[in-house]
Amino acid sequence: MLFRKCPRSYDGPVVLTQQSQKTGLIVLALAWVVVATMPVRADGPKHPGLYVPPANSFVLGPSETQIALNFGSVRLSDVQSQLDAARAANPESPIVLTLTGTYRVTNAPLNLPSNTSLVLYGKIKAARNATAPSLIAVTGQSKVAIAGGLLEGNYANLAGIDVESSGKVNIDAVTIADTRQDGIILSGNGNTVFDSGSAITRCDVSHSGGNGITVRGITQALVLDSFVHDNAGAGIEIGSAHTSVVNNVSHGNEVGILVDTNDNLISDNELESNRHAGLQLAASSANTAVLRNVVTHNGGTGIDLDGANNLVYANTVSQLIDHSSTNWVVPQGSSIIAPVSQYFFPPTIDNPHADAIMNGRNRIDINVGPGTIASVQQAYNAARLPAPNDVIVLHMNGDFTLDGTPLTLSSNTAVLLAGTIHVTSTTTAPTAITTTNPASFVSISGGTIDCAGRTMEAISFPSATMANVDGVTIINEGTRDKRTGGGVIHLSRGSGYNLLRRNTINESGGRCIWTQNANSRYVVLENQLSNCNMDAVDFDSSTSNSFAIGNSSVDNLRYGVFIEQSDSLNKVYGNFSTDKDIASPPGHGVGVYNNATSSGTRGITNGNTVFSNIADTVSNAFRVGSISTATGGIAESAHSYFFNNIARNNRSNGILVDTAFARSVQNYFSQTVFSGNKTDIVSHPTEGAEDAEYFNPKSTINLALNQPVTASSTATGSDPANAVDGLAFTNWIAGREANEHKGRDHEWHERESRRHEPRLWLSVDLGSSVSFRRVVLKPIAGHSIREIELEISDDGVKFTDIRSTSHRFEHIQTFTFKTVTARFLRVRIEEREDDSVGLEEVSVYPE
Repeated sequence: MLFRKCPRSYDGPVVLTQQSQKTGLIVLALAWVVVATMPVRADGPKHPGLYVPPANSFVLGPSETQIALNFGSVRLSDVQSQLDAARAANPESPIVLTLTGTYRVTNAPLNLPSNTSLVLYGKIKAARNATAPSLIAVTGQSKVAIAGGLLEGNYANLAGIDVESSGKVNIDAVTIADTRQDGIILSGNGNTVFDSGSAITRCDVSHSGGNGITVRGITQALVLDSFVHDNAGAGIEIGSAHTSVVNNVSHGNEVGILVDTNDNLISDNELESNRHAGLQLAASSANTAVLRNVVTHNGGTGIDLDGANNLVYANTVSQLIDHSSTNWVVPQGSSIIAPVSQYFFPPTIDNPHADAIMNGRNRIDINVGPGTIASVQQAYNAARLPAPNDVIVLHMNGDFTLDGTPLTLSSNTAVLLAGTIHVTSTTTAPTAITTTNPASFVSISGGTIDCAGRTMEAISFPSATMANVDGVTIINEGTRDKRTGGGVIHLSRGSGYNLLRRNTINESGGRCIWTQNANSRYVVLENQLSNCNMDAVDFDSSTSNSFAIGNSSVDNLRYGVFIEQSDSLNKVYGNFSTDKDIASPPGHGVGVYNNATSSGTRGITNGNTVFSNIADTVSNAFRVGSISTATGGIAESAHSYFFNNIARNNRSNGILVDTAFARSVQNYFSQTVFSGNKTDIVSHPTEGAEDAEYFNPKSTINLALNQPVTASSTATGSDPANAVDGLAFTNWIAGREANEHKGRDHEWHERESRRHEPRLWLSVDLGSSVSFRRVVLKPIAGHSIREIELEISDDGVKFTDIRSTSHRFEHIQTFTFKTVTARFLRVRIEEREDDSVGLEEVSVYPE
């Protein structure tokens, strides 16, 4: 049977490459991924980052009336009094407080009430003798945002931002330095209290006397795209539950990330050069997944692993110390010494290593050439019989025919498929590969399973613990336009963790990937899933505490990711969904849903977190719903937290809320990015369900963000675009001619010659002629710059000076001037003593 070819332009995960705050335009680049050539090194932080500032005009809802308060350089006490008066006069209206001056804190912080967005273009700094506990405080409030600006602690005994007993707090793009206490404290109402979803994004926190960022006593918190460095305590300390710490860089702290609670996700971070450990999971930690981090060059150890039922999978780590026999360690690339943990290092198609696979078990490799699956089963059973406790590595080389029963694997088995399994038209097998029931430590990697149009499940594990399905291509399992049910890859029950990574599925009458039951935690990662009649990823039948990350869904007829039927506490991020090649797409991007199919009450679909996903040209991008299809049935969806998802070009709704029944409460959408949808929000809860809440607080308007840049020169491995990407942990480094000579005399002459060289420069094309009055420059951490010139141009050729300075600076520098109008900004810099001259960030502001 012919199968539908996945459109080339949609294959692979999506990378957000450009976003304009002025127009709300989002440009997507869809990158090819060839499974067999994926690097074995963990990726670490993604560039350009996860967070995208929305350009939408509403804060709480499209029909609101906002109150705008704007202040230049006045006393902070005056700001506070007018803010308090505005809130007293308008208890419910959203307030947008814009501060453009410099404000000094002495005995009291700036206190922000509920429904308030602080947009800071200027600076809040502590007096030397300050007695205030923090620079900004939020206590017992909800829907509060803090965006932009500099918080300077001046080494006073205070915190930068202190959030206590609050929820729905967003902190974005704030630079915090030199506090004697923690840089940011985010605290809620307890680790079992929901309706708290909060986020810390794109912040730069350094030189605090405590932790860079502390998150405690709150559920469904996010820490994304932040740079925490050179703090006395941990870079990020997590004392909260159901928190996701993703795409951050933590350098030069006591510990990069410290986790001492349960049910968290630590993914895609870079943890290097920390003094004690890159990552520490304390004895009180539990059920935390550590995925795709780069943890190297730390003092003490890379990962200090304690606690219970934690997973360390697919990381780059130089050293691990383990303390608990209930944790799971699954290396990537090279083996790790983890004698205490439940260790599993199966060979994969891109890493067919010869190392030990499990602690305390021998490894036996057997090779099977082309033939039938029956002959493979016979060879496998013969090898297993005399060595029932060893790990069998089954190398299947060539083409194999399935015309009878499926290949059935026992525990402690790794299959490397270097060829194709062809299903015949006469087979009655319900699946191509299965396991005994139960089975543990089973891996399948590589090759192709061609189901030849048969209605079947290609891989089905009825009860697995630590199953690993990696880099398998499966095609022709039915046809997309005729529903047959089931799943191409189907896992149910079991325990511990099961891993589904980098698989490619095309054409099925059912689901691409289907998981069931809450006994196991599933990690569904980086799969390419297309042309299935139902869902790309279906978390079904109470699937809980699982992860769908970085999957691509193309032309599937129901959902990209479907969280349904009493699923709870799942985390879904970085997935891409499109039905662009279907004339009338019926499908959705990500759905959180519940359906009562009998007359009873189904458990709530509860506490799921969905962030940084993209839905492009589907029907409904993001949905929270519930329904009963049986008389007397009750089904509810509650406590869904949707943060910073992108709904683009969708033919019906960007957000659809169609919940029913009384416990469908506290569903919450924040910082959604809308572009080109037929309708952005449609909401019609029924039968006592609550409507969803919304919070799209204002961000600072950075006219340079992700705009085109050019530079006089660029060092190898650097990129001028790093200076305008909004990420404090990336930078542009100017190139220099290599020093081919040695000796002090040459170095002296070189320094003298640089006095007469043209200055290095970086030029930003702002896209059109725009007005601005503030430029903020961040030098590379640990390096200084002097002799800055700012120039503007309408054509990019002829430039005019607007500001210059000759004094040295090592930290963030703000230049303000009378408003100018131009298309290009050029920054000319010089440093006479250091070849590593460059900039972390160039920001251009209208205020």
